[in-house]
Amino acid sequence: MTRDEIILAAKCCIVDNCGACPFINRGNCITDFMKNVLECIKNEPALSANSTSSEVSVKEDTDNIHLDDNTKRHICQAYNTADEACANMLTIYEGMSECEQRAFDIGEVYGKIYSTRDKLETSLKELTKEGGA
Repeated sequence: MTRDEIILAAKCCIVDNCGACPFINRGNCITDFMKNVLECIKNEPALSANSTSSEVSVKEDTDNIHLDDNTKRHICQAYNTADEACANMLTIYEGMSECEQRAFDIGEVYGKIYSTRDKLETSLKELTKEGGA
């Protein structure tokens, strides 16, 4: 699945509406969803020392953003640590029984949904403040 399809599936879960979900009528959607998320994370290329976040590029005045070598090194080290942790978690996951995988998947999905819902609520509050001001 593409990254956009995975994001669409997460959005469908957040609003509890399976209508547009790419996992609808495809076995255990939670397990399939998490396997795709893990695969996407596992296959995501590492950032180079010269790359910057796509989020930064859309902010105003990006021409004035310069990262020194030390900051770039820390970013790359943090990414490599996260990548290694994801690989380790995938190895552990693959060694779990089906029941343990289901419990893990449910916990992971719940955590992602809760986190995303919290971010959306915060964004909505900020938009409401901007619109009301």
